[in-house]
Amino acid sequence: MATITFYVSEEEKEFIQNMANCLGVTISELIRKNLFESLENQIDLEIYDKAIAHHEEKEESVSLYEMKKALDL
Repeated sequence: MATITFYVSEEEKEFIQNMANCLGVTISELIRKNLFESLENQIDLEIYDKAIAHHEEKEESVSLYEMKKALDL
């Protein structure tokens, strides 16, 4: 497993440690989980923004009946 190091102030370290303690996890677990959740949220937001831009550019509405027919339901 690789190691990544970054610097924080003593106040930030204390806050991170307290949060990890409250959640019953290690600092590494806390940071890893929150980092990946944040990155995944950023990706989701970019995909959403692109989808909205596409929709606004070429607005198409499909009825539930048409969708079911297209999906053979």
